[in-house]
Amino acid sequence: MVTQAPMIAVEKLCLRAGEFRLREVSFRIERGEYFILLGPTGCGKTLLVEAICGLNTPEGGQIHVDGADVTHTDPAQRRIGYVPQDYALLPFKTVAQNIAFGLEAHGLDKASIRERVDAIFEMLDIGHLRGRFPARLSGGERQRVALGRALAIKPDVMVLDEPLSALDEGTCRDLMARLKELHAQLNTTFIHICHRVEEALTLGDTLAIMRDGRLEQTGTPDEVFSQPRSLFVADFLQLPNLMKGEVRETSGGGMFCVNGAAVMETGLSEGPAYGVIPLRELTISTQPPADEAGYVVLRERIAKNVTGPYAPGLRFNGEIDFTLPGIFPESEWPVGQEVFIRFPRSKLHLLRE
Repeated sequence: MVTQAPMIAVEKLCLRAGEFRLREVSFRIERGEYFILLGPTGCGKTLLVEAICGLNTPEGGQIHVDGADVTHTDPAQRRIGYVPQDYALLPFKTVAQNIAFGLEAHGLDKASIRERVDAIFEMLDIGHLRGRFPARLSGGERQRVALGRALAIKPDVMVLDEPLSALDEGTCRDLMARLKELHAQLNTTFIHICHRVEEALTLGDTLAIMRDGRLEQTGTPDEVFSQPRSLFVADFLQLPNLMKGEVRETSGGGMFCVNGAAVMETGLSEGPAYGVIPLRELTISTQPPADEAGYVVLRERIAKNVTGPYAPGLRFNGEIDFTLPGIFPESEWPVGQEVFIRFPRSKLHLLRE
């Protein structure tokens, strides 16, 4: 049985930009996947996607697109549609002319260009902008035009660099919905740089988190959130469910302890550590649950009950210090109420500090 090559395969990619370096970055993106690239400012996200698009030359490693080595191939031959962070619309051309620009560069005849541009107008609902210049467009309109220009060449891969970062909340949500629709409709492989967790979770099939020119972790949203590889990943994702403790060496081996109380066995060496509490497996009650060997039970008091529309939940700061997301009526879950938090011992994921 022949295994189909991934749409994108990056192998040990090295690239220098001034003092900054991408260092042996490797990952795969399957066909039709929506791949989200996350990380703090300056970690190398844009440099990486520019290398994939052919806009800078690697010092080492390889880039494959649809099974072909394109590491040193001209950008125009890679069939990649690129929407840079500033959109890069030509100010002296109308919306129609901007969308047609790439098609003209590919040598299409006028009738084919007109047909393709009209199809983009209908797909993105921007026909009413046909004769406008970029200076007369809103941020959301410029984003759609830039997206249309990239889609016009019918790329195999779409690369979006922070496409929603400069937009207001309402426009951002509308365009996230549009991107989700386009991805489902076109079944095109998407690479999308962003820094907002909500954006990543709404759109991404796979999340890749970068740190200082390296990939720190790659996985599905569920894998990354439930089993972050490092405290850096947990902090970047602003995970609310971290339990601080330490690993101690006992006669029976390593033991993760919180405030001196043994929680679970571990193969980690002695030192500070964090447990990622499995929110999906967690139950909370005002009555002590049955004592079962396979479960951790934490006795806590509610320190704060956030009932507003933004990030509601219960805050604890006793044996553990974290926020449990959800809606908890104050009449049933008042501040000071003693509660019992229970979750499977095997689902607790440990991290080094």
